[in-house]
Amino acid sequence: MTQVNALLLSWIGIAGLTALGWWLSRRWIWGQRLGVTMLVLLLGVAVRNGLGWQPDARVSGWISGPLTSLAIAELLLAIRLKTLLLRARPLLLLFGVVVLATVVGVVVGAVALAQPLGDQRSVLMGLYTATFSGGSLNLVAVGRILNPPDALLALATAADQIVFTLWFALSMGLGRRDRLKTSLPTPPPLALSPPTTQAQPAGRDWLLAMLWGLAAVGLSHGLSQGLVWIGVGVPFILVLTTVAVLAAQLPGPRTRRSCPGLGQFLIQPFFVVVGLSTPLAGVFSEGLWILVYAAIVVGTHAVVVLALARCRVPMAEMLVASQAAIGGPSTALALATSLERDDLAVPGVALGLLGYAIGTYLGVVMAAPGWF
Repeated sequence: MTQVNALLLSWIGIAGLTALGWWLSRRWIWGQRLGVTMLVLLLGVAVRNGLGWQPDARVSGWISGPLTSLAIAELLLAIRLKTLLLRARPLLLLFGVVVLATVVGVVVGAVALAQPLGDQRSVLMGLYTATFSGGSLNLVAVGRILNPPDALLALATAADQIVFTLWFALSMGLGRRDRLKTSLPTPPPLALSPPTTQAQPAGRDWLLAMLWGLAAVGLSHGLSQGLVWIGVGVPFILVLTTVAVLAAQLPGPRTRRSCPGLGQFLIQPFFVVVGLSTPLAGVFSEGLWILVYAAIVVGTHAVVVLALARCRVPMAEMLVASQAAIGGPSTALALATSLERDDLAVPGVALGLLGYAIGTYLGVVMAAPGWF
């Protein structure tokens, strides 16, 4: 196969799996529950392990590099800190507690598995602190900063998705059982955003969102090069995270209202690539201890959540705050709606976005050498 054909096949394959994941997430009932990120990852894993196909390394590198940087910028441009803190206030304390539980789980697992994890321990501490403090976007960002081997990142991502799925399913079951037991009336729903006369973003909105993202990426590249020139080496993704969050506080939020949707669209090919790089045999062989580590982190988190629920903290509130940390805004929203608690939808989404803002920094701190 010629190089041109290999590149073309790679682009078509990744685009096709991404499109199929989006379609299933809207047309299939279980697809709606799993979410597009989980679906595209599973589709990638299925193709890799069923057909043995992998995309061209140059295509994978471009998706994992420039495209993912743009996606991260777009998602972070949605974070209006003042608004988020206001909307998240009902669950803010609980969110802080569950993020702390994640950090405790990361430390406990790192101590317990020091020997089998070996030199990978500090990288995994950073990755799992990040992803279980706000979702997979943070894992992507910290992965770009720490630059672990592709095989390690693929195994860590696969383990992340496995334990996340189990905890999400358990959370739905616990939440529904608690709702049946307490028989609470359904609170009135809250709108996720101010009413607008435009149901769908116009083409101009998407163009503005793209311009904002490109500007954030371009400015971040310039700042990174300037910092290197003066002898200060700061990872590009950390600079990009800071620039995008600061830019999101600027006037004119309506010009950035399509940034989250565009970012969600642009980030999905990365998870297809991760799935296509994940041999399942590897997860349960050389990746077994990584899976055990992820299970310890989420297990510790879950123990704290359930212990607080037994201490008369409302179960639904605890579970939504937990999902905002473990899975991010989309899974917090999915859990709140599945439990018929629309009043928790806005706080859950706000907390998930707040997790986007802080998770990358937490992950970098926890990955720093010298903790043990």
